[in-house]
Amino acid sequence: MPTKILLIEDNKDIRDNIKEYLELEWFSIETASDWEEWMDKALLKKYDLILLDLMLPKIDGITIAKKLTRKSETPIIMITAKDSINEKLVWFESWAVDYIVKPFDLRELEARIKANLKTNNNNLLISYNDLEIDLQKREFKKWWKIVKITIKEFLIFEFLYNNKDKLLTRSDIIEHVWWWDSLFDDDAKLDVYISTLRKKLDKNIIETVKGVGYKFGN
Repeated sequence: MPTKILLIEDNKDIRDNIKEYLELEWFSIETASDWEEWMDKALLKKYDLILLDLMLPKIDGITIAKKLTRKSETPIIMITAKDSINEKLVWFESWAVDYIVKPFDLRELEARIKANLKTNNNNLLISYNDLEIDLQKREFKKWWKIVKITIKEFLIFEFLYNNKDKLLTRSDIIEHVWWWDSLFDDDAKLDVYISTLRKKLDKNIIETVKGVGYKFGN
């Protein structure tokens, strides 16, 4: 069965080019160009992935992404026209799994789709002592009660877990979580986030390797 993708893009030329290329690569593509179409399709049908333009008429992509991630586990790749810090922050706050900047090579888009589909198909359910964690839903439960996690706390945890067999340096984590912020210069902030995660989740879930960095706890 071909991978089903919903493309939400108001520019007809871009929409048609993406659709034609991806269909040649054996993806099944449905399209939407405005808020009425995306509501009908994205909320009522099941897709493997959604490609979402950030700048849409009437309602913007960030609003759509937030609505979708509250109701669906379908991964979203944001399509943006600007490679600026503000644009990156918008993507970062939307809970989309990835973004790509216009103009882009359709081969890069295809590679990003395949990479995120592969990640989405991995086992993302984690059990750790009294914790139940669903990385896809970004949901943390301790003793069956929801634990609220901030975006940066989640990114730190996810990065440590995805590299659980490795020792990550402080620079590794800072570069991964604060990649969009060239002004991040307070190394002590990372310690605060790690300490908060331990308090919220489990004191042993993150191991400190003195003078080097951190690793996911055993």
